[in-house]
Amino acid sequence: MDPTVVVLNDFCYVQGGASKVAIDEAVALARAGIEVIFFGAVGPPAAELRGAPLRIECLDQRELLEVGRHPAVMLQGLWNGTAGRRAKELFAQLPRDRTVVHLHGYTKALTTSPVRQAVRLGLPVICTLHDFFAACPNGAFFDYPAMTPCRRQALSPGCVAARCDKRRYAHKLYRVVRSAVQRRLGDFPNKVLEYVALSERSAAILAPYLPREARFHRLPNMTGIPQGPAAAVERNRLILYVGRLDLEKGVRLLAEIIVRLGLECVFVGDGPLRGELAAMPGITVTGWVPHETVRHYLAQARCVVFPSLWYETFGLVTAEAAASGVPAIVSDTCAAAERIEDGVSGWRFRSGDAGDLARCLGLIADDGLVRKVGAAAYRAHWAADATSEAHTRRLIGIYSEILRDRSADASCSAETPRMFRNMDANGSPCGE
Repeated sequence: MDPTVVVLNDFCYVQGGASKVAIDEAVALARAGIEVIFFGAVGPPAAELRGAPLRIECLDQRELLEVGRHPAVMLQGLWNGTAGRRAKELFAQLPRDRTVVHLHGYTKALTTSPVRQAVRLGLPVICTLHDFFAACPNGAFFDYPAMTPCRRQALSPGCVAARCDKRRYAHKLYRVVRSAVQRRLGDFPNKVLEYVALSERSAAILAPYLPREARFHRLPNMTGIPQGPAAAVERNRLILYVGRLDLEKGVRLLAEIIVRLGLECVFVGDGPLRGELAAMPGITVTGWVPHETVRHYLAQARCVVFPSLWYETFGLVTAEAAASGVPAIVSDTCAAAERIEDGVSGWRFRSGDAGDLARCLGLIADDGLVRKVGAAAYRAHWAADATSEAHTRRLIGIYSEILRDRSADASCSAETPRMFRNMDANGSPCGE
């Protein structure tokens, strides 16, 4: 029996990477015949959702960025009681034996109040780890003033005292309180046992902060790019960056090297550094553009650069580049480096090291090398069966596995002591 899936996300439109994945997966699941309910706080719903055979529950609320004009959003950002009450009504209508609740983004508006209701009703919850908010108050394990990854224990006294936030210390304290509220009221992450890990690195960083029984399901983000011919990268001259234009993304470092080497680079994205970058010679800043336009730039790219200074959890643009046969230069700190065989299917450089980044950019002057490395990236990507259809099948398989295990656990007697809860009356593991 196919599952019923409730997708939880802050936004009902593409606001960032987590929202894009949540929407893309919801649409793909619905088109595969799965009953899907998309539950979000902030609207309006994206055209992709409105055009898909699924149900949309949009609360039409505000997000935290609007707190200046709407101060009440600060309280909603700590605990969204409206979302919890509506989720309770919704979940009560759904079949408990085949419903899965899938959490994506929750820190900008939704909070984990719907998770609390799902747990109380006995519905299994799975969370895609798009960031590090399940452990770290600022969501990145990154010390913004120092511009280096943070290695403090999350929510320890040293963590709470650290002035590591990109804004004011008061903002850091708000994030600490928000984290505590999600743990105390939202039963998150202590009552959520299923997680989609986008990379080995992010899973290893987060594992100590999740329940001991937590299970990771490895599922890379879908690119949404259909397989076609690899780009003729040796004919292209464009260097491409796609993402937020902020310091922790390493964009200032990249821009300075581009200027120093006399190269040209297109920065697709927006953020605080947009004006600074746009004023530099050889640099074009486009702002955010539709995904079709990103694909257009990829077709013209000689390479993609992903210079992030923080860990990241996946690095979608590097996967999209590989799907198009475009090699990537990536920071060795970030999760995207896992998918790069240095010098074979792309290049890694030492995070924050201008000289090493310049070395890698110098390598792409060789037409033959760029063609060879781009072809290797293309082969590696598609050898993993990276189509949207394959991703959707794996996701449905994960849901089905969770429901099977939940059913097997339920067959064990509630009177059984906890340490033996996974065995049936014959001493065999339940469900086997």
